[in-house]
Amino acid sequence: MPKRRTRYARPMANPPKTGEAFAPELCRLVKQPPHGDGWLHEVKWDGYRIVTRIARGKVRVWSRNAIEWTAKVPELVQAVASLELASAELDGEMIVPSAGGSDFNALQGRLSAAKKAPLRYMLFDMPSLGGKSLRDKPLLERKALLADVIARSDRKVLAYSEHQIGHGDALYAQAVKAGWEGIVSKRVDSPYRDGERNGDWVKIKARPSDEFAVVGFTRPKGGRAGIGALLLATPARGEWLYIGRVGTGFDDKLLRDLRKELSGNIVEAPSANAERMERKDRPLAIWVKPRLVVEVFHQGLGTQGLLRQASFKAVRVDKTPADLVSPRRTPKRRAK
Repeated sequence: MPKRRTRYARPMANPPKTGEAFAPELCRLVKQPPHGDGWLHEVKWDGYRIVTRIARGKVRVWSRNAIEWTAKVPELVQAVASLELASAELDGEMIVPSAGGSDFNALQGRLSAAKKAPLRYMLFDMPSLGGKSLRDKPLLERKALLADVIARSDRKVLAYSEHQIGHGDALYAQAVKAGWEGIVSKRVDSPYRDGERNGDWVKIKARPSDEFAVVGFTRPKGGRAGIGALLLATPARGEWLYIGRVGTGFDDKLLRDLRKELSGNIVEAPSANAERMERKDRPLAIWVKPRLVVEVFHQGLGTQGLLRQASFKAVRVDKTPADLVSPRRTPKRRAK
């Protein structure tokens, strides 16, 4: 797991000549695609958000929270270098392509060296080029310039994230039918605003999922390996609030790996407000410091305020619990 961090570079009229990370523009979560030709719609790729800065011809890549991944994905770096740009900033999603669009589990296996799946960098924005900022240019203009830049390389690692203008409902219906993660909708005339979640970009998920901090686990029963379930929490009013558990969706290797990682972070006192946890379950909880983020599928919250039908999706190695504290969606409460 990459550990080197850097401070984000502030947006400037002319980007700095050093290879610092920049904070990518973020999406708001909404329930339905916006309507009209003032919006374009893209596939929501199921991977890791990666920003790239080229300075004096040197390529460096970063996760969305400024962890450097340059050494971790050399084929991506080499592909970007093949563009032969002296200076640029690129924004996109790193995925492993599949028949369903992208395969997040295969991506994690590729990054852990467990699998030799091909990487692809789906590029959808270019905040600067040739030492000049494009941030105040309309999105459609930035995307047109980006498409021209990508055409310079024949590397399959690099791909342009196509879009359609209008008809967001139709693309979303296609996403649901095809099993994609969802779609992203963006105002066609919007500027690029580093680190902002201002509503110019919105995402609509085809399958509900959220990210949570791991605050504990339970011991396995029977022949199960590693752990029984992960105990999850979400930030609320300055503390971590227990929001349920997830015990399905793991394989044996991951269960053992999680137990090994969590065992080094065990604490005696609960690391989250556990008032929603049933009293009979509290003695079974093994609490840990909230250092790990996982993403789980779920069907909203039940009447007790706990996750319904939670199923594990992935460990988010690109995020930390601190990333969850910023404004984000709270799972919607549903009746049982």
